Amino acid sequence: MIAVLWRVLVLWRRQTGWLLLGGAISIAALAAGVALMAVSGSMAPGLLAGAASALAAPLLLRLLGPARVVLRYLERYVSHDALFRALADLRVWFFRGLAKGGGGGLGFRHAGELLARLVNDVETLDGLYLRVLLPLAGAVLLLPVLILGMAADGWLLPLHVGVLFAIAAFVLPARVAVIAAGGGERLAQAAAGLRIACLDALQGLREVRVFSAEGRMLAAVQAREGVLLAAQHELAVRAAWAGAGAFLCAQAAILVVLAVAARHPATITVLLFLAVAAFEAVGGLPRAGVAAGQAAAAARRVLEAAEGPPPVP
Repeated sequence: MIAVLWRVLVLWRRQTGWLLLGGAISIAALAAGVALMAVSGSMAPGLLAGAASALAAPLLLRLLGPARVVLRYLERYVSHDALFRALADLRVWFFRGLAKGGGGGLGFRHAGELLARLVNDVETLDGLYLRVLLPLAGAVLLLPVLILGMAADGWLLPLHVGVLFAIAAFVLPARVAVIAAGGGERLAQAAAGLRIACLDALQGLREVRVFSAEGRMLAAVQAREGVLLAAQHELAVRAAWAGAGAFLCAQAAILVVLAVAARHPATITVLLFLAVAAFEAVGGLPRAGVAAGQAAAAARRVLEAAEGPPPVP
């Protein structure tokens, strides 16, 4: 799976600058959000510490709030623009592969299958950058920040919270990605089968009417639709279980902070807000594992269509 996804990233190499810029802005927006939560948690103990802290915290909030909004907007703008450029390069490469391997004519290839690979599979790959790579990069940088932020009173608290964070951000997504790879392949094939059945019925509508085969064609379309819905339900269930696991890790981390840091009322609020912000930032990564599995299946189908042997030697 990793080798297939790496091939797609290599095809995106012309847009490396844009992709890295989107990643940098995404990390900056994540840092602003975590800092905003940490400063918000420090306001109550800051008021008890002295006037300087009481004045510094609201000032930081006034700076971090607009900064987070601006960075989030820039992240959406730049990252989506970079992704559209990368997908455009992928589509050009895909058409070149079809032209090179279609010496006998594209008529020897099934139109519905080609359309499914061109539309569904290529569009599925947009989740590889937006839903997998960007959140994963943020989690990698957020883990040491979380551990160092909770290491003021020993390593017992950061050890437990770090393990829970690693499970939610890395272990669960990796496990779900491996499991969802097969489900993503079945989903891609089911979507292609439904598209093929619909195009066959529409393109041969005159013959269907002549032979009174409307019922049979409709039954074929409905059967393919049932297969597609079953594949979607399978992936949705796995994504739900992964999301539930990440949620339980976040709640366990809050309980650990409350249990270990209860003897330090001046810092427990900051630690709680920091833990909530960190786990909220990676809460979608287990579901991103499903997106990675789907992207791997889609990438495999796109590469097979563009680099496979001609249908008629």
